[in-house]
Amino acid sequence: MHFIEFLNQRQNIEKTRNFNVFQNYTLDGIKLVFEHIQSSFDIKKPKPIRISVVGTNGKGSTSHYLACLFSKLGYNVGLYTSPHLLTPLERFQLVREGEPCLPNIEDVNLCFQTFFLADLQRYESLSYFEFLTAFAYRFFHEQSMGVEIWEAGLGGRLDATKLVEADYIVLTKIGLDHSEILGNTKEAICQEKLGITSDKTLSLFAFLEEVESLPESFHTRPKKETVPLHVISIPPKDSYLEINFLYAKSIVSNILKEQETSVSNIPFTSIRKPKGRMEVLSTKPIVVFDPSHNPDAIRTTSLEFANHHRKFHVVLGSLPDKDLAEILNALPEPNLENLILWEGEGFGRFPAPTGRLHERTMRRSSLPELVPLFQGEIPVLVLGSFRLYGIVANLIQNTIKM
Repeated sequence: MHFIEFLNQRQNIEKTRNFNVFQNYTLDGIKLVFEHIQSSFDIKKPKPIRISVVGTNGKGSTSHYLACLFSKLGYNVGLYTSPHLLTPLERFQLVREGEPCLPNIEDVNLCFQTFFLADLQRYESLSYFEFLTAFAYRFFHEQSMGVEIWEAGLGGRLDATKLVEADYIVLTKIGLDHSEILGNTKEAICQEKLGITSDKTLSLFAFLEEVESLPESFHTRPKKETVPLHVISIPPKDSYLEINFLYAKSIVSNILKEQETSVSNIPFTSIRKPKGRMEVLSTKPIVVFDPSHNPDAIRTTSLEFANHHRKFHVVLGSLPDKDLAEILNALPEPNLENLILWEGEGFGRFPAPTGRLHERTMRRSSLPELVPLFQGEIPVLVLGSFRLYGIVANLIQNTIKM
């Protein structure tokens, strides 16, 4: 048995969207797995710097820039993110010279076969995400990473990445998403995400504008339990990616105390955008993909696109558990030429848009219906779900060949 085969046998909540499993969920089971893996570590290897990234929006891009910046400063970096766009190997990449690279599948299978295969029963009960997290924890150790960046999946208090016991916690933008699990207010969601801290946490980093989301309990804890808070103010920029880059840059500078580093001299343009974030999939017409999937993120991304394109189409597809009505309300109606609602298998069905948008909305659920869109001249912005990436990227590639 190989790694991918075993992984695909795990329960994948990202696909089933069966979040009821979290009602009585604890980390007790996977904690034993982490303790077993940690007991096998070579104690001669120096402990890496571990950073956990939690939040609602911007986790993936902030994690990407943290990893790339540390890499450009000479560190071997492991980058753990989720979900993936095309292959699960994207979730635990190795970053070299500022460039994330998929791990070699032979190295992945070797790690699986030499450490996991002989004791598979220990891992049988783990979910898809839990097993990936445990595997990456072992894999990064084998690859001798000097820095590990761990993007949390859902929440923080009960997220499997909590068990890496990061030295530093990075809080990104907080928004209302997965409210049925995390809470109905920004403060409640923030409190759940900050539950990722442990007694090994050295510092917490947060945007200045997010400080108001910090729960009151964070500020009123006994001094001996207080995690030092570093508040970072970033000036407004046209690109949310540049804001997250500057945020990451300030964090790296603070962690390394500028010790013989030139992180402040690394320009935004010297690091490639994270894949799938404001990614240009086609230039004729311009087609840009971003995985924004809640109202706050969709508002930010679509307004950013509107700064460059007066009129454009939006292809929007979201999963059924999202706030579909508020997502529609977040779109910049004056800029929309047409709104194409993708409602294929596994995607949610949107309520009827109101106002003038109602007349310019089309519902689509089969790939041939999208082809004319990618043969026209008007720019297209694709939003709403990571799952749309493969659908649209493959369709564009096939359309070009037609």
